[in-house]
Amino acid sequence: MKRLAIAVIHGIGSEKQFYSVELKHRITEEYIKGGEGRMEEDLLFHEIYWGDLVRDDQSELLDRADYKNELAYKGIRNLFVDYLSTSLAYRTKGSSGFYDAVHARIKDSLRGFAAHRRVDQDSTPLVILAHSFGSVIMSNYIYDMRKRIEEGNADDVSNFESFKTMAGFVTFGSPLAVYYMQGGEFGEPIAKCGDVLPDDLKKRTRWYNFYDKDDIVGYPLKGVNAAYKEAVDGDFEINVGGAATSWNPACHNGYWEDKDFYKPVADYLGELRAPHSFWQ
Repeated sequence: MKRLAIAVIHGIGSEKQFYSVELKHRITEEYIKGGEGRMEEDLLFHEIYWGDLVRDDQSELLDRADYKNELAYKGIRNLFVDYLSTSLAYRTKGSSGFYDAVHARIKDSLRGFAAHRRVDQDSTPLVILAHSFGSVIMSNYIYDMRKRIEEGNADDVSNFESFKTMAGFVTFGSPLAVYYMQGGEFGEPIAKCGDVLPDDLKKRTRWYNFYDKDDIVGYPLKGVNAAYKEAVDGDFEINVGGAATSWNPACHNGYWEDKDFYKPVADYLGELRAPHSFWQ
């Protein structure tokens, strides 16, 4: 039986490893409930983790900045410093080493995923779930990979690792709309559909973007320009977080546990896995 592969990447540097385990369980449960004959084995999840590359530095910075131990709104400050420091380190590319380090981590992680015994490196469809700054990193990585392919420098990379089997992009709490202002690779959206997918599966591929109106990091994407309007199939405003966070910017980390997010993702995976000769 063929599987649908799902790679999850986080966007907050302070995230701990195994951050996506509960999301996997929630999506899988909703997926199984959504249709007759669905099984847990239909889906293969994989976590891309890079938080250890920046977490210690960010924690030390926060401790030094609040040396008087008097700053208010520490939770939101932590989120702000986390996002801003990660963004600045990434933008400096070669001078900080972080850009290359995080891209190397993605490369190694995807290579490990491709080696899974249930993954066919030539044809297994791959969906990317990218939170927050992870959507920026992943967009850049895919852009760089496809540029390598155009230049003929990706002969050592499988279809799966080079996103030729990409079957969807799900962004949540994403700041990509802000990065559009930088131009360059962000001026045009990435292609959400891999070249080697069967035509019928290509028609099912989607780019869904989820955001909370109280999340100051996440934004709709279809209004960025004409290219994003065509590429993004849906901007969905949802309400995430608990009683203490759903009404303020701290909701940015609430997508992982909120049914408003994981149920539509499960529904989308169900649409991809709907009966088709490819899955037999």
